[in-house]
Order: sequence, then structure tokens, then C-alpha cells
Amino acid sequence: MFFIHIIGSLAMGFYLLLPFVVGKIDKLAPSAQEGTISAVQLLNRLAQFALILVLISGIYMIFAWKSYSVAWIVVVLLLFLAISGIAGAMGKPLRLSLEAVRNQQPITQYAGKVRMFSTLLAVFMILITFLMVYSHII
Repeated sequence: MFFIHIIGSLAMGFYLLLPFVVGKIDKLAPSAQEGTISAVQLLNRLAQFALILVLISGIYMIFAWKSYSVAWIVVVLLLFLAISGIAGAMGKPLRLSLEAVRNQQPITQYAGKVRMFSTLLAVFMILITFLMVYSHII
């Protein structure tokens, strides 16, 4: 189960690079914008499936190993819910920006939301990874 947890975490690692990918997306040529947004949308969808794997394997390991404090479990679950919610919420501005590019409209308003969501995702991923490695801190 630990291996599945690590594989799912690696699939979600894309969120760490996402702020750099979408940082200047509104400055790209329209064809590059469309390709980048499509790729980010696909990777976000795949990472959401990885979130399900990580949740199931994580809950199993919590009950199987029983070496985690209640505070650690609560903090990690809250971070996990934040990551899941933000990843899901990012889907709408990605979809709308893709529609805007295809209709030859500016994506500036959507790009700002995607940048904000991607930055939050990266920060929360770093925090949850830190807590996974140093689970004895809490």
C-alpha cells in the first residue's frame, strides 16, 4: 500500500511545477496557450484520480500502522481537503480559458485565477510532503 501511496504522490507532484508552467501563460501565442491549457487540464484531471488513490492508501496506512497522532491526522486531512478542493476549483478557470482561446478572446481574467490556484496547490503540496516526511513533528 505504501508503494501505491508513493506512486499517487508522484502523480500529484505536477502541482509543484504548475506555478512555473502557468506563470506567463497569458503572454504566450494563442496556439501555445491552447496547448498549455489543454495539457494542464489533462494533468489536473489525472492528478485528481491520483488524489483518490492517495486518500485510500493513506487511510489504510493510518489504520494499519497506528503510529500517527490525532493532531497529525487532522492537519494532514485538512491539507488534503484543501488540495482536493483547490484542484477541483481550478478546473473551471482552465475550461473557461480554453474556451476563450478557441474563441480568440483574452484569457487574462482566467489566467490570474489559475496562477493563484496553482500557487496555493504548490504551497500546500510542500506542506503536506513535509508533514509526511516528518510525521513525528506533530
